[in-house]
Amino acid sequence: MIPGYRSRRLKVLFLPTHNDIARRTERRAPLKRLFFTAVLIALLLPFVLTYAQGRHADPEMEALLPTTLGGIALTIESQAGPDLATKSAALDKFLAGLGKTAEDFTLASAYSRAALRAEVGAWRVKGADTKLLLPGFKTAVQASSTTPLAQADEVLAGHTVLRIGDPGQLTRGSIYVIVRGDTLLFVQTPDRALAEEAMEKLLN
Repeated sequence: MIPGYRSRRLKVLFLPTHNDIARRTERRAPLKRLFFTAVLIALLLPFVLTYAQGRHADPEMEALLPTTLGGIALTIESQAGPDLATKSAALDKFLAGLGKTAEDFTLASAYSRAALRAEVGAWRVKGADTKLLLPGFKTAVQASSTTPLAQADEVLAGHTVLRIGDPGQLTRGSIYVIVRGDTLLFVQTPDRALAEEAMEKLLN
């Protein structure tokens, strides 16, 4: 999903060859395993190197994010736009609409490897027009979904935020977002109580 834009979550589509389809025999199982093993090795190596070096491009942005949510400790990371391993046409269009490039973009995320149904994030576009950030973000999120997403203003932690997506429209839950200066602060979760807690920690 666009907001978190976490490159380690990559989907691999297995496309069988013409011969695989024609045979449809038990040989397909080992072929698939071999294919996925090769892909996983290719994908995991760069991430191991990335973790060894650390992902902390913007400590100031990281400091905006909560360290715990729902009583669970969060892992906090940040990356500069040019360092993102995964490219996104929606993100590129979002930046172009602001007259910016990946050089002006930084993201930070707070998440748990445990069973926490929430992720907190921040997108910063250095020097961006504050008035254009939210419309551009809404367009980027919609572009990443094949379903028309509902939008509504809601009050969380005493602040009016925009909710993108009704329950069930987005796999990882609704996105609650607010703009502060040249930065978008958001949480994605199907749990409103977690959204409330996240916004309270982000804004207060």
